[in-house]
Amino acid sequence: MNYVSVIVTYNRKKLLLTALDSVLKQNPQPAKVILIDNHSTDGTESMIKESELMNNNLFRYVRLPENVGGSGGFSKGVELALEYDADWISLSDDDAVFEPDYFFNIGKVAQENSQIKAFAGTIKLPDGRIQLDQRNRITNWNYFSYQSVPQAEYRGNFEIDLFTFCGCVISTELIKQIGAPHDDFFIWYDDIEYALRIRLYSKIINASQAIITHHTHWVDVHSTYPADWREYYWIRNRTVTVKELGRNRLMVNVWLLLFIPVMFTRILRQSMYKHKRLHAMYVHLVGTRDAWIGKMGKNPKFLP
Repeated sequence: MNYVSVIVTYNRKKLLLTALDSVLKQNPQPAKVILIDNHSTDGTESMIKESELMNNNLFRYVRLPENVGGSGGFSKGVELALEYDADWISLSDDDAVFEPDYFFNIGKVAQENSQIKAFAGTIKLPDGRIQLDQRNRITNWNYFSYQSVPQAEYRGNFEIDLFTFCGCVISTELIKQIGAPHDDFFIWYDDIEYALRIRLYSKIINASQAIITHHTHWVDVHSTYPADWREYYWIRNRTVTVKELGRNRLMVNVWLLLFIPVMFTRILRQSMYKHKRLHAMYVHLVGTRDAWIGKMGKNPKFLP
């Protein structure tokens, strides 16, 4: 498998060297590992420049002049990866540690399914559990509701509709056809939108024996409302995606019209929003408004 690996980082230097090392030691090795530093402020730049990585001709370090979010970082990384003569491009975050045979297993499944142009692998948490929310199937193609693939299916390979930018591997040929990830989403939903674009042209297969350990703090958002600043981007970017890619235009327009009334009713009724109802209503209203008026990129009102 001839591939370029793109990794995006922001203020997570503690695990970064381990994540990079896990890619550089793959068999087969990547043609290039491109690290996009989203203008980290935690000393990532000096750590990288003082490391042995700078002497490795497989490694390329790119520090951006400002933090453009995950979407901007992956968009830039894909743009640079296309400079190399590789058949595949992989995308991952700085908290993803690849098993040594990850790309070998992806390559094997790709050879068996030559018509497929996108693949993913199994994401596990540090405690060994499969992180099921990383690989999903669409249940409604108009407003893109989805559900996780059941754990039992991980005994073999399976088709998915959605992945996260955590170990996805995409044909360079297909990327040239559909373009790079949107650079103006900032964070969240950029991976879903990209997978939806891929699904217009190819199926996606999860190669279950290809494994990544995802060093993240996982929260079940279905039972707990986190009141996270990033939710604004999820709402805005999802609304934009529904407007652009929803299949049945009549149903899409009905969803767009009813989204705010339905969400406000849910926020007022469900106990998970208790003590956070005004925040939830404000975020949904502003995110939806900005999607309609085309206000994209970083919003200074919604930052950490």
